[in-house]
Amino acid sequence: MCGIAGILATVREADRVRADAVAMAACLEHRGPNDHGVDAGPGWAIAMRRLSIQDTTQAGHQPMRLRDLSLVFNGEVYNFPELRADLESHGYAFASRSDTEVVLAALEHWGPAALERFNGMFALALIDRRRRTALLARDRFGKKPLFIGRMRGRVLFASELKSLLRVARDELTLCNDALAEYFRFQYVPAPRSIFREVTKLPPASWVTVDLDSGAMSEPTTFWSLPVGEGGPAASTEEVVETIRTAVRRRLIADVPVGAFLSGGTDSSLVVAGMRAAAADVRTFSIGFADPRFDESYYAKAVAAHLGTRHTHRQLEWPDAMALVPSLATSYDEPFADSSALPTLAVSRLAREHVTVAQSGDGGDELFGGYTRYRASRMLRLAALTPGPVAAGLRRGRSGSRVARRARVFGALASARDEGRMYREAVSVWRSDELAQLMPATGDDGGPWSAFAMNGSGPTERMMRCDARTYLVDDILQKVDRASMSVSLETRNPLLDPDVVAVAMRSVDRAEQQPGAKPVLREALRRDLPAELVDRPKMGFGVPVGEWMRDGLRPMVDDLVLSRTATEYDSAVAHAVVEQHLAGRREAGHQVWTLLMFELWRDRWLRG
Repeated sequence: MCGIAGILATVREADRVRADAVAMAACLEHRGPNDHGVDAGPGWAIAMRRLSIQDTTQAGHQPMRLRDLSLVFNGEVYNFPELRADLESHGYAFASRSDTEVVLAALEHWGPAALERFNGMFALALIDRRRRTALLARDRFGKKPLFIGRMRGRVLFASELKSLLRVARDELTLCNDALAEYFRFQYVPAPRSIFREVTKLPPASWVTVDLDSGAMSEPTTFWSLPVGEGGPAASTEEVVETIRTAVRRRLIADVPVGAFLSGGTDSSLVVAGMRAAAADVRTFSIGFADPRFDESYYAKAVAAHLGTRHTHRQLEWPDAMALVPSLATSYDEPFADSSALPTLAVSRLAREHVTVAQSGDGGDELFGGYTRYRASRMLRLAALTPGPVAAGLRRGRSGSRVARRARVFGALASARDEGRMYREAVSVWRSDELAQLMPATGDDGGPWSAFAMNGSGPTERMMRCDARTYLVDDILQKVDRASMSVSLETRNPLLDPDVVAVAMRSVDRAEQQPGAKPVLREALRRDLPAELVDRPKMGFGVPVGEWMRDGLRPMVDDLVLSRTATEYDSAVAHAVVEQHLAGRREAGHQVWTLLMFELWRDRWLRG
């Protein structure tokens, strides 16, 4: 696991390019505190910071060279032993136990087609010195980030935006359309970034850059979420064994491996798989004093039943408050998923004991676990609601709960298109509200415009949409930034390609029982008693709405209410904040997006 950075297709002096690449990588020391390196040639330089996981010796040092190729690689390829054996049959010899060396040989032997063979998570940059080209690539679900900036005739890339800010702050300008998407979704969806000059390489894709001209190809997709997987639905035995195989793959490491354990279905399945493969398993959980947000009882009960060495920490109110300012440092693009707070806390706890932690992320999107999937019938009803009726419901002004729900339903029905309806359902600031907050921005539908292209039913279409958007740009990036801020690698066995294939053969069950994850619950009953399996989903949130009326009130006053913004309509924002603080409206998540943006701006734009 590493942080990577580089400068391509530049005419600047060689020493300057090399120094800038080193400076970019230095910003990523938290991603790789164990080693660092740089390689450079005419018009290019690549650098890295290494967190040593596989082969912790200098044999795994990066950048790594093989004949005309130089590679910086961030991530893990779990099937590297099989790939290594295949490559050895083609005459390759290896000097290390590192997966990076296997990745480099695979790219030389198979070219970009090697990416389809990798079972793992990665972002990489490969320099071909003879052909004068660079290859940039990202894994199937975009678990590892890769930002690409194009400015003043050169191409910059890095694992995090802060690296680009380090050498090109004055060349970056805020993208208003990206900011509008941030307010809507609480994150900036790919391929946009918060800056006009920077994009995110889409998941499961690669591009090439000409090192002389700076020309960059359009992204080539090497994998997509399977559609209509053939064969019968997976049996419970097949689900269990597939998940356990994926978990075993992710136990390979030369450092201690543990797991996040919330007590929910997904993390419990992962820990059960670890316990089946190893006698000593470390697990970690975070709890809250507020019982509405505290799953620690279930985490402790699951740990006791499975026999893990469990470490739990109660996140007290003052400790949570102290974490808030650090979010803007860890998330160098505006990010307002409030569960980043407990994710950062549990990452810090785990890092005290292990270097790698397995996580249950992906189970909800692939097996239909979100409670909002139960709204599929509401989407059908909204589609049948006459336009004038929908408009009347949307314009309601009463503050009652019934009236608020009627306004939400009116907003869904007014969207008319199923994809846009779902987008409204998951929006923090819905279209009518966003039009007031940022009236000058457009609305192109984004990834949701292709919502209805695949999927046999509304639940499957919602799942597939979330797997392309929310999972990639919220959940996985939330965990990556939080864990890597403390040099902790996280691994996601439920996103293993074999598990994905099993999930896509089980979508009929998800359609029949939306929000219930019936396939995973049946699998978990093999390891846990019913009372620990059949319970309502809780989530990983925090009461930010209440905190902002209490301990965070001074921060809201200082960063939001006392300022006049040019990027959005301050009068609209202030009205929403004041109504929330006065208790006349529940708008905690909307206020949180404003607060997180202002914290980000203070940290990264104002320095």
